[in-house]
Amino acid sequence: MKYNVISASCKGRSKGHIYQDHLRVFESETCLLAIVADGLGSAVSSSRGSDLICQIISAFASSIDWRVHDIPEILNTSVSEWYRRLEVKGVSARDCCTTCSAIIINKPRCIAYLCQIGDSPIFYRIDEENVIILSSEKEFLNETDCLGPSTHPYFSVIEKRFSKKIDFLIATDGFGDEVVPDAAGSLFNYFKAKYSKIREKKRNSALKNELIETMQDKNNDDKSIIFGWTSQ
Repeated sequence: MKYNVISASCKGRSKGHIYQDHLRVFESETCLLAIVADGLGSAVSSSRGSDLICQIISAFASSIDWRVHDIPEILNTSVSEWYRRLEVKGVSARDCCTTCSAIIINKPRCIAYLCQIGDSPIFYRIDEENVIILSSEKEFLNETDCLGPSTHPYFSVIEKRFSKKIDFLIATDGFGDEVVPDAAGSLFNYFKAKYSKIREKKRNSALKNELIETMQDKNNDDKSIIFGWTSQ
């Protein structure tokens, strides 16, 4: 089973703000990790916060065996490390508020872990089922769970097993909020059909161009996506 992953980011239509989204992809023989983080616009150093959590989790992914480690424990150790590094630098965590969503795939066991702090949605499709959307409910428009408050948050982790294949899309809400739930399956099919025909080394640049052309002016938020699909 081969895992194909494409990723891209672009700024929103709002001018003059610092880019606040970050993403990382890591793959080994046993693990696939895709992570996006969305810095909160109200926090002055949110770009630093979103970049840092991506760095920390991807560093853990490259140094441990995900087959034998407890996923929630590793993720929440990453949260503690995020706070620790900011404290060492004398930086206020509240100035670095960020959401974070990730998918971790244990390749040998065909298990996907869907992990979230905040409102960056995860879309996934297992085998031949319909696309499912994981997204936290907001009581208020600009309210979400995040890293940054003095009380450390915990990742919500959902385990999903698959037998044949898994397709997924994780995105910051600048993109995710524009996806019509009933059309998510068609979006998955479109991405797979289009990008499977493009040479691997050119896929990310093609996706970025498409993101800029079709999504940049939809709203003020930055937009980041990682889409993955399996093939035999």
